[in-house]
Parts: sequence; structure tokens; C-alpha cells
Amino acid sequence: MSTTPAETDLPLADESLVRAHSVELRTLGQSYGVSQLRYASPGRLVGHVAEDKDMLDVVEFDIAATDLLAARVSLFSDAVLDHPHVSVDLVDASPL
Repeated sequence: MSTTPAETDLPLADESLVRAHSVELRTLGQSYGVSQLRYASPGRLVGHVAEDKDMLDVVEFDIAATDLLAARVSLFSDAVLDHPHVSVDLVDASPL
């Protein structure tokens, strides 16, 4: 998936912005099968992706969350937390 120039011009969603919209993000996540959202670092969220959902749902959540916040967001499934060498920010992500 390639990004458009407009998407790359957006800032990364910082913690204060994400927390200010935590209710909306959790509600949005539910519509894509994403729960237990956590803030990891600028532009990075961790969440539990329901078993009947796939990467398309994750990408659609990313797009919808980016539109909501007017800032870039990428969701990482909590399934990555079991892998070796996962980024510390993902492991230490704090609940919204």
C-alpha cells in the first residue's frame, strides 16, 4: 500500500492527541474488531485484533483513525508481543 503525499505530510499522532480521543478511538476500534487499545509511541498503537479479522481490518482502522485524528496512526496487533526482538514501545504500551 503506498501513501499519498497528503498522508505523509500529516504529523504522527502524539500521546496527548490519542488520549484526548481515546473514547472515539475505542469505539472506532470496535467497528473493526480491535479492542484493548494501548498507546505505544508517536503514531503507534497496540490492540487486540479479533480472530475473525485480518490485516485489511487493521489497515482500515489505521485509515479511519488517521482521518479522525488528522495525524498518522499505525495499529500493531498484540500478537506481535510474543515475538522475539519486538520494539520495547510496543511491549510497554499503556492502555487508553
